[in-house]
Amino acid sequence: MGEEKTQRSWPLAARYIVLMTAVAVVMIAVFGLFSYQEQSRQMEAQMLAEARVLEKSVRATWDFIDYEQPNINYDRDGTYNFKGLYCSLVGKSVGKLFTMSTDNQYVLRYTRFDPRNALDAPDAFESAALNAFYEEGVAEYTGFVENETGAREFRYVGAIYLTESCLECHGEPAGELDVTGFPKEGLGVGDIGGAVSISMPTDLYQAGINRNALLIIGFFVLFLTVTFGASLLFFRRRVTAPLAGLKTAVGEMGQGNFRAAVPPTGHVREIDELTRGVKVMAGELDSLYATLEEKVDTRTRLYREANEMLEEQRAALARANALLEETNGKLADENEYRTNIVAILSHELRTPLTSILAFVDLWETSGEEHSCESRECLEKIKAQSQVLLEMVNNALDMVRVESGVVEIARDPIDMVDLAASVVSAIEPVAQRKGVRISFEVSSEVPLVRGDWSQMEKILGNLLSNAVKFTDTGGRVRFDVAFQAVSPQLVLKVADTGIGIAADRLEGIFDRFVQADASISRKYRGSGLGLSLVKKTAEALGGSVAVESEVGRGSVFTVVLPVEILEEVDDEDPDC
Repeated sequence: MGEEKTQRSWPLAARYIVLMTAVAVVMIAVFGLFSYQEQSRQMEAQMLAEARVLEKSVRATWDFIDYEQPNINYDRDGTYNFKGLYCSLVGKSVGKLFTMSTDNQYVLRYTRFDPRNALDAPDAFESAALNAFYEEGVAEYTGFVENETGAREFRYVGAIYLTESCLECHGEPAGELDVTGFPKEGLGVGDIGGAVSISMPTDLYQAGINRNALLIIGFFVLFLTVTFGASLLFFRRRVTAPLAGLKTAVGEMGQGNFRAAVPPTGHVREIDELTRGVKVMAGELDSLYATLEEKVDTRTRLYREANEMLEEQRAALARANALLEETNGKLADENEYRTNIVAILSHELRTPLTSILAFVDLWETSGEEHSCESRECLEKIKAQSQVLLEMVNNALDMVRVESGVVEIARDPIDMVDLAASVVSAIEPVAQRKGVRISFEVSSEVPLVRGDWSQMEKILGNLLSNAVKFTDTGGRVRFDVAFQAVSPQLVLKVADTGIGIAADRLEGIFDRFVQADASISRKYRGSGLGLSLVKKTAEALGGSVAVESEVGRGSVFTVVLPVEILEEVDDEDPDC
């Protein structure tokens, strides 16, 4: 079933190409739409500017005829002789000639409600414009419409406001015939006497927009093609190629060649970390394998079981290699890939390591006599296995916390019970080492709701760390206090151990950092315990701090927000 699933999965490079192609398509679509809309806005602005220029030109002609009326209608002897050459007539004539000169593509006309000439009656768009002038007080009205041929055109209508000279034909008294023979309307200065209407075709502008949009999109497509091509080349050389070499090396390890050469991985930090982890694992497995191989030739049952256990480890490594291959095709980015690989390797190593420890305990309690060399080997196997198991467990917890898969529970918690549980688990180790351990829970600490498991992990790591770094005769103390204002718990773990140098305090909570950096590495550990404490505390919404002095000990303070438990639910199965 697993093999069939691997065959159906896509390679990492193929997934990268599909993802980048989808991103490119979306970017091109968004950019094309934005470019088209921006070009359309520019077209509208340009057409509006041209319409305003035409409207001002007509108004200039109109105003010129109005201004020259005395010169037009008065003869040289001073006799008034109306020539019939008034401003509206000239304006409409100019608009008609302009319309004819453009083959009716540009239409320039005068319109109003109740026109003196039926040809000046407004159409639907012009009626809407005139209504807007009267009701809303605007001076111009624009829009895009389809004409009778179905072509799209730009419409502009500008209001004409009457001046003093206009009242000779349109003023008071209403009904009196003016010099042109039409009855006056009784209007005043500033009233709307009509409007200039301009219609402009958009086909030429639209063709330019389409052409520019295609050119811009073409350039953008070319740019994205070059960019994605370069990124794909980088992805293949720096990610997929190193992973393929690492896959080959792990495959050889799965066949028992723990000294298989692991190729260089380039300059990707996460892959470098994975490679170093595989090398460390291979070294540990090779060392264990060699130790067990020396005892395979013996005739005892325990040595035969050791050989079987080694074969189980080899099978576990082969399973890890298969899971690594499957994960290689599923992960979409480097961070997720690294996290899942660590989780897979940790899971596959924890079971064999647990078996090793059980086997060593069985051997120690078998009642058989063992040589000094055998006992020394057993102690080394047990110590190394415990260190590896601690590393694996901490790595798993770290992966869960960093990936956000840890669900925060809301358990009813009695801090006295929790403190006693954690201390009882650490106390046997403290007794064997000759370290006194004690705890005190303040009477002010109420029943709270929180995550028992995560709080237990935090305290367990801190107490275990305190005992580890405290020599025989030393003391470890654990105190629990309560701050009602927040509300929050204050957990303090103090020891009289070796302490931490001031220059190492800043990075003490980083992964793979140990308080003891001496060459001897007297105090063994994974380097993940304190980092896990910090990550878990932050996941619970709290924080952790440390105070330390070399030779005097350290004090770790954890602050965790909690919910006060007013009363215990009768239906709670723990009650």
